[in-house]
This record gives sequence, C-alpha cells and structure tokens, in this order.
Amino acid sequence: MNPRLRPPLLAALVLLAAGGLRLGIEQSVSESFRRDGLLDEPLEIGLREKIGQNSSAVALAGLRTLVATFTHLQATDDFYSTRWTDLAKAMETTVQLAPRASYYWDIGGWHIGVNASAWYRTESGLPPLRARAESRRWVEKGREFFERGIRNNPYDWRLAAALGSLCSDSYRFPDDKRAAAAYARAAASGEAPLSVHRARLIAEARAAEHPERTLAEIRQLLREPRNRVPTLLCLAYTLERRLEAPADPLARTLEIFGTQEKALRNLGGYLLNIHDRLPMDGVETAVRLLEHHQQIPPEDPRSFIFKRDHLPEQLSPFR
Repeated sequence: MNPRLRPPLLAALVLLAAGGLRLGIEQSVSESFRRDGLLDEPLEIGLREKIGQNSSAVALAGLRTLVATFTHLQATDDFYSTRWTDLAKAMETTVQLAPRASYYWDIGGWHIGVNASAWYRTESGLPPLRARAESRRWVEKGREFFERGIRNNPYDWRLAAALGSLCSDSYRFPDDKRAAAAYARAAASGEAPLSVHRARLIAEARAAEHPERTLAEIRQLLREPRNRVPTLLCLAYTLERRLEAPADPLARTLEIFGTQEKALRNLGGYLLNIHDRLPMDGVETAVRLLEHHQQIPPEDPRSFIFKRDHLPEQLSPFR
C-alpha cells in the first residue's frame, strides 16, 4: 500500500467506527426516550399520506400535537354532519399523532360508542334489525377505541372509567363483567374519586358473580357517612336478601336505613329505577311492608307500587 494513502485511510476507518458507535448509542437513547414517553414514534408512511405533505412537514418538525388539533377539528365537523365513518377515520389519525393525549381517546370513544351508536339506533332510518346490528357494531368500536387509549395511557383512570360507563349503559348492549373490570382498573390507580368505586360495586352487583365479596365491600364503604348514598344502601339490602332472606324484613330496613321514612323513600325510588338493571331482590316486599305500616294502600297515588305500575312506556333499552 502506498504510504501516502495510509493516513487518510486510517482517518476514514476511525470516522466510520465512530459513526457506527454514535449511531448505536443514538438508537439506544431514542428507544429509551420513546419507552419513557419523551420522544414520539416516527411517522408511518400511511399516516403521512393521511395528513398530507404540509401537515407531515409540521409533524416532522416536532409539532405533531398541533396537527392532531386540526384532525380533531375535522372529526368535530364530521360529528355535526353525522359522517360517522369519516369521524372514526379522523379520530384514528388524531390519536396516532397524539397517542398520549387522553382527551382525544376520551372524546373519540364517546363519539364512536355513544353518539354514532345512538344515531344508528334512532335516526338512521334502517330496518329495526339492521339498526340494532349497526348500533351494536359502533358500540363495540367505541369500547375497542377506549381500550386502545387505556393501553397508550395506562395511568389515566378517566379512560378506564369511561370504558366502564359505556359497558354499563343499559341502552348500549351492557357488559357488566367488562364494566366491573374497567372500573376496577380505574379505582386501582389510587386517583379515582369515590364515585368510581361505587360504580364498580354497582357493576359487580349487576354481574352477580361474587355477591358475598361485593356485599362485604359495600358494607366497608357504608362505614363512612359520605358513602351512605341511597343506591349503596339499597344494594346492601338487596344483596343481603339474595344471600339469605331476613327473618324480619321490616326490622332489617330500619337497621340499614335508620328510619322507616328514609327506608321507604330510598327503596321506593330504587324500585322505580327500572332501566338501570339494578338487582331487586326483596325490594318490592320491603316497600309493600313499609307502605302498609304507614297505611298507604297500593292503589294510593302516593304509593311507590302504584307509581311503578303506572310508569309511562319508554323506549326499551337495546340488550
């Protein structure tokens, strides 16, 4: 080898080795940043095509959330125009651009699972069976959208609670086991309010898989005065009745509710709540006993039995 070529060649080899070492370090650091949520994933080719050349340039400049704002605005326009397929596509693009912005997952799941499903059920003009099938399809799309949002934002209790709410909705093909699991995930975050814990217990009571455990947790919550809300008090009574009928139902209502007036008011309102699919074990019997004790006959318009029997017909939930 020509001695004159050795220094340049050695320099080139050193530069190549340094470049390779630097590339490996940069790739390792980039992957670490992406795992920690400090750096976005590179834009996929399909996503670049969706948002166009100009928006791609903006996104590549590090302003992906700005582009997500524009695609979300497009979804809002699709909502007002009831273009549900276009809305779903716009929200998909939005969350691809900003996967850690939980608001977009929340609003997208609501549009898809609630608004779109309701439109197909009541306003699409499709034959009843087809309307039902389309409504169910969009509900499931909404649930899947929420679940993907949860996977991308595992510490956000709000998305898990929103999924629980959608799965609990009597008008959207309820899935109580799925609802209970979603609420449990939200509660496990340690940041969810008490209302989420109550919603989990209500979903578990509906699912009726472990009534003993559910009742034990309800009793634990009821030890605090702020948790002594009518629904939990009524659930305590119904789950006890499901597990073992009390020897004296009237006396047991007094033990749980404190007074006959409160027992009748709470259990009566609970009896009239026919669309929330709450367990009703022993409720009608207790209401009849309480009203008899207060000399309110079933044919009296003040009677909760009378009111229940004369509820106006309403749109039946899709199950």
